[in-house]
Amino acid sequence: MAFLAWLVGATSASAQAARYVSIPAQPTTAAVLRLGAQMGVSIGATEAAGCGRSRAVVGTYDVETALRLILADSPCGFRRIDRRTYLITRRSAPPAPRRLDPPPPLEINRLDDIVVTATRREQSLADAPYSLSAIEGAAFDASARRDTAALATRLAGLTVTNLGSGRNKLFVRGLADSPLTGQTQAMVGLYLDETRLTYDAPDPDLRLVDLERVELLRGPQSTLYGAGTLGGVLKLISRPPVLDDYQAEIAAGTTVANDAAPGHSIDLVFNTPLVRDRLALRAVLYEEVIEGAVDDPGLGLANTGGTVRNGVRASVLWRINDVWDARLASVFQVLHIDDSQYAFESLPAYERSLAIREPSNNDFNGVSLTGVGTYEWGVVKLSGVYQGHDLDRRYDATRASLELGGQGAPLAYDEADDIRAFALEGSIISPSQPPFTWLAGLTFSHYSHARTSRIGTLEAGAPLFVTIKDDDTNEAAIFGELAWARDDLKITIGGRYFRAVTESATEARRSGQLSDEFQGQLDDDDFSTKAVIEYAYRDDVLVYAQTSLGYRKGGFNGGSVLDGVYGVPGGAQPYRTFRPDDLLSHEIGLRWRTADERMSLRAAAYRVDWRSVQSDRISRDGLPFTANIGSADTRGIEVEGVWRDGPWRIDVNLTANDPRLTEEDESYPLGNGSDLPGVPRILGAVTARRDGLLFGLPGWLSGTVGYVGPSNQRLTQTTITQMGDYVTSELAGYLVLGSWTGTVRIDNLLGSDGDTFGYGNPFLVGRETVITPQRPRGLSISLARRF
Repeated sequence: MAFLAWLVGATSASAQAARYVSIPAQPTTAAVLRLGAQMGVSIGATEAAGCGRSRAVVGTYDVETALRLILADSPCGFRRIDRRTYLITRRSAPPAPRRLDPPPPLEINRLDDIVVTATRREQSLADAPYSLSAIEGAAFDASARRDTAALATRLAGLTVTNLGSGRNKLFVRGLADSPLTGQTQAMVGLYLDETRLTYDAPDPDLRLVDLERVELLRGPQSTLYGAGTLGGVLKLISRPPVLDDYQAEIAAGTTVANDAAPGHSIDLVFNTPLVRDRLALRAVLYEEVIEGAVDDPGLGLANTGGTVRNGVRASVLWRINDVWDARLASVFQVLHIDDSQYAFESLPAYERSLAIREPSNNDFNGVSLTGVGTYEWGVVKLSGVYQGHDLDRRYDATRASLELGGQGAPLAYDEADDIRAFALEGSIISPSQPPFTWLAGLTFSHYSHARTSRIGTLEAGAPLFVTIKDDDTNEAAIFGELAWARDDLKITIGGRYFRAVTESATEARRSGQLSDEFQGQLDDDDFSTKAVIEYAYRDDVLVYAQTSLGYRKGGFNGGSVLDGVYGVPGGAQPYRTFRPDDLLSHEIGLRWRTADERMSLRAAAYRVDWRSVQSDRISRDGLPFTANIGSADTRGIEVEGVWRDGPWRIDVNLTANDPRLTEEDESYPLGNGSDLPGVPRILGAVTARRDGLLFGLPGWLSGTVGYVGPSNQRLTQTTITQMGDYVTSELAGYLVLGSWTGTVRIDNLLGSDGDTFGYGNPFLVGRETVITPQRPRGLSISLARRF
């Protein structure tokens, strides 16, 4: 405590500490953002677009001297807000003839000089030697779709399963373990600011409102983020409270689709300083209703599968002094789905026949407290995070009634999960001063997951089968990175050592009789590494090579078989214990942009070797368990590009990969050469947008066409389903009228054919072929007003 008090109370010996900076000549917006990243300060660059091209600045300077040099001979200056915040301003000039067309009302970047933080260090996106992409929050402010699935067409290599809102899994670069949501840790680490949203549960599917940006860092990130990041990290970064300005915005929208009832959404955002320049509050409240599109005539249901999402986020920023900031943030969301959304291939489109409905809920809450202290010798970051995640879901098990011990009456399989997690972390990041830079950190976490599963009729009485499974994991880790730079060459190495202890207990009863009782403990420790070499071939070309290792911890199965008898090594799975898996990734890539900034490109080629693959599977009784299915690899390329010409902008992304099982596990043979489940080999999208006047008002029009290639998934050793091979499309328009804005959007303009996900219910596997169609063509209209 005394040490913390000293850190908070300390003041910098120099409010304007000089640092080494290297800023090439480039558009001023890019130059000042790069300066902010190198100096560890915030520079508001809204006005920088009209400042022309900057001067090159290389050497040791304080912030204000560097800004003066960058802005020399330009029509711009700057204003100091406080020790760590600056604002670019336009100098007054005599009136001059100009066009009457207003400037574009909205600018959305993906590959430009956005300052990103997914690597735990602020840096310009254009200088990041990684497969890292970012989307600015303005893209969602003007979008009718504000869910995680909407990101799949905007970020190369990202796929989202379509089991239903609040039940989906995220995959990157073809690294898919299973379509089922079972006990395996997530493949992609999903974060809202400092709060991790997924461990071994599906995406809570928060509504994407009031975001600063979204970042996707591809490839295993275990050195910085730990287990459960084999595919990468997806970070949702919210807008922080503004200390010196009152802001408010309200938005309302409605959506109508063919043969479906209308849905609606309401979003409210407000920001208020509590103590000017010291303390501020920012809050977001929202409600969204999305009607379903599937009919079940046997149950008398039409448009089933509707979703209701209600949530609130609140954040308080306290500028303690010139050195320390503290931010307290919370998020709470309730998500209810009245039924699942798959259909039967044997019936007419958007139709199925079940004996009971399949509702689900996904409720999430999280709290984080983060303190950041900026010193001349480095940045200190301390954080504490709590997560609560409650889920429940129902599957119709009637088709398997006789095998499960039923009498043919409607039978339900219910699961409920109670997840709690706590994490503490501290890190120090050195200044960006060559030749050496570094970061180091410690983290401690506790994770508990209690799952209750039940098979029974809808009538009161004892269930046919019930399982209570409790897992508790305590983990400690130390991590760090060291980088050396000289001239245009930079080499970075990183590592993480962890130790984790997992305790598990299972109790299962069949027809009231104890059928399984187990207690066990796993001790696990390991070291993950990464290495990156980058070379700035020219100011506009960066090439890099990277290798990194990721891991997931092992665990225990429970409640996976009715009789409680598990296999033993040498026999068939499921086993009581499943092993850890690890993944080694190799990648080469480049970032390139033309001198006039009209075109930019990111490209990467990668190869991944994945050993002892963990995969959620279905046992002989239709119950979930985790298997090790063998070794796999994938090879692929991905490309993201932007082209601009006046009011026009075209964005392109493409991923091509070949994820396959290369060596099956003899205890669960799926066949060498089998595809990894549910991942298309080809995935891409093209977006064209034109800014200008629409009906005499500033705005833009945009259109997007995407393609999801064919894929298949082996749900059991004998059941394979085909899916994919369809086109996605959307057309949108945006208008500005003073403080009002409006958006019109048409989804699936070119049609809604295609199976997005060939799985829906474990008790139908091998008994019925299910498909999950795209939603019908829909029209969305939204209005927003800022105050």
